[in-house]
Amino acid sequence: MPYQVLILEADEEQRVWLQDWFKNEFSVTLCTYAKDALERIKTLKPDLLLLSLDTADIPPLTFLSVLRDTDYGRALPVVAVSPKKSEETTLRLFELGVEDSLAHPFDPRELMARCRTVLRRRLERHDHWGTPLSIGLVEIDPSQRKCVVSGRRLTLRPREFALLEVLMRKAGRVLTRPYLLESVWGMSSDADTRAVDVMVSRLRRSLGEGGAELIETVSKLGYCFRPPGT
Repeated sequence: MPYQVLILEADEEQRVWLQDWFKNEFSVTLCTYAKDALERIKTLKPDLLLLSLDTADIPPLTFLSVLRDTDYGRALPVVAVSPKKSEETTLRLFELGVEDSLAHPFDPRELMARCRTVLRRRLERHDHWGTPLSIGLVEIDPSQRKCVVSGRRLTLRPREFALLEVLMRKAGRVLTRPYLLESVWGMSSDADTRAVDVMVSRLRRSLGEGGAELIETVSKLGYCFRPPGT
């Protein structure tokens, strides 16, 4: 059964163009408006959202914020395409859990390849990294997207959870920013690694007392999840 992709694109010509590329490999649902997309995501539960940042009714970052606050959209993989490249927008997209982004003009074959990578990475993470893990006061269960700190259940964004899982699975080891960028974002180590620092900061705030101090910053290298007493 093919993966189901929902495409949110305001421009009719672009919608048709994207559908022509995706329909031979994926089951495709097209949406013109963000409000409609929210309803379709809730009912269809697609495997991937392809989001154009040129939305017609709701600003795309607002739409993503709303989506991430819903049970059905919190863990949905998102790939974004934008009219132009903006460093500030890209960082904000990463904060909101977007898996990958691409700016026009781009080769549709590259977009397809990136979508396949996102879906494959999610599947592999579920298959191989799905077992529960507990270190100190922090417990995670990837199969349920569950995180508990000091007995308190937290709601983490998809990227926060993925980052925490990578850090915990390799607890005690220093993980460089390029490594985390490739492992969590699936991006080249040559890309801007500031997205990692932004997400670590967000994760620490989410974990709060009892969890944040376990993520150690290693000067000029990266981060380490340091088990208590080590």
